[in-house]
Amino acid sequence: MTSKNANDRAKEAADEIGSSGKADQAKGHTKELIGSTQAQVGSAIGNEEMEAKGRLREAEGKTDRIKGEIKEKIEDLKDYAKAGYDAVKEKIGEARKR
Repeated sequence: MTSKNANDRAKEAADEIGSSGKADQAKGHTKELIGSTQAQVGSAIGNEEMEAKGRLREAEGKTDRIKGEIKEKIEDLKDYAKAGYDAVKEKIGEARKR
């Protein structure tokens, strides 16, 4: 019973990670756009601090976006592994029937 509970918790955590990938990508893309705009405005008006803050926000956005992309890839790999496991399980079941 304990291992089932641990398996359930692990599955829930994996599902949570996978489902938040798109949200991280969207959040990151938004930060990148805002940061880029802030940096351009800072550069245009000669405000180095504003420009630096904009570049920092842009970099944070890129980090969030990439984190979301990685989460999506992990979710894809998880699905691929499950499909492989199910196919092997089916083949074993067929072999036992013979």
